Amino acid sequence: MIDKLDVRIPANAAPGPVLVEPFEELKKGLPPPFRASKYYQCVCDLRAYFDIDAVVHLRLRFGQPNHKVEIIDAGEKTVEEMAEIIMKLFEVDPSSLGLMRVDLAADLGGVPVRWFQDHAYVNRKQFSSRIEKSFEQEVQFVGMGTAQAQTIYAGKRPHLIRIYDKLAEWRMQLQKQEIKSMRHNALMEGMELTAEQRYYGALVPPTFKEYCRSRGYDYQPGNVLTRVERQIGGNRLPPALATFNDLRYAHELTPFDGLRIVAADKGQIIDSPPEKVPVRDWLAALGFEALKEQFGSVQFARSFVLKHANGNGKRILKSLAECCPMTRQPLTIEKIQESFERSTLLQTSPPGGQGVHLTPTYERTRQTA
Repeated sequence: MIDKLDVRIPANAAPGPVLVEPFEELKKGLPPPFRASKYYQCVCDLRAYFDIDAVVHLRLRFGQPNHKVEIIDAGEKTVEEMAEIIMKLFEVDPSSLGLMRVDLAADLGGVPVRWFQDHAYVNRKQFSSRIEKSFEQEVQFVGMGTAQAQTIYAGKRPHLIRIYDKLAEWRMQLQKQEIKSMRHNALMEGMELTAEQRYYGALVPPTFKEYCRSRGYDYQPGNVLTRVERQIGGNRLPPALATFNDLRYAHELTPFDGLRIVAADKGQIIDSPPEKVPVRDWLAALGFEALKEQFGSVQFARSFVLKHANGNGKRILKSLAECCPMTRQPLTIEKIQESFERSTLLQTSPPGGQGVHLTPTYERTRQTA
């Protein structure tokens, strides 16, 4: 799915219906709810004041002047719905607008984040070849959270792969909503209200199951939902994602090409060497498994080998892979790609073709983001 979207708006674009009055007020000062920010002269979260799922950033302080529209909860919207939000804010043709950041994601049920830490790595060459000036940043695999590894990052902003527990994120969001409801209800206690007014004025947060259902997910106790997300931003956006109209073909991209799944099973490798595998190579494979245990992830173990192998790291890693028995894995890159395509098609091809008209589709070959 297209999980997050930032769009660049030309500095000379006329304000749309929602921003006409605020633009006039901004000539006199900085009225609420607008506030100053580090990179833009003023920023406004439009959800609370205008009931629009977007944050507008006006007048870039540095470089070429422009505005930015940040779409909130983009994963729950079609491309047409995102375009409609933009046109409410500015009188522009969304199709031609440049993209500033796009997050492409796939949701995977039944596979915890910890599994990726033990069985997945990012191929540095594959990952870095998709971006400019790849020598400036080394791909890193970093776990954040508890010992259960709730979030894993590979790479550095604005270009990285993020793997995290989606249900844990929703629980945190619901907790904030519950706190807000408690504060609201506490304020009502000091007011002189009738029983009916208190009943209808009180805020009642949803249950976690209801919260998940509102986001299109049917939660059942014990469920596991992991999101694999590719963030692309700044000058690292590929030609296939240059303009808003390119989002029409986002389902054709392969954003997780740099991710690799390790098919070795630590429980079987000690039994005996695979057929026709020299004992020396098999013992080296056992040492590599111990290295993964020590570092806590296959990514760090591979980086250690590449660093100390005097240029022979790729050959050594290949030989070690041949020593490991192939076992059935609960997840493959093909399954991740399939999940991404299925969810993204719901956004790029809405039923009935209703909504804002964008440039007609045409035949394109699949491209890697």
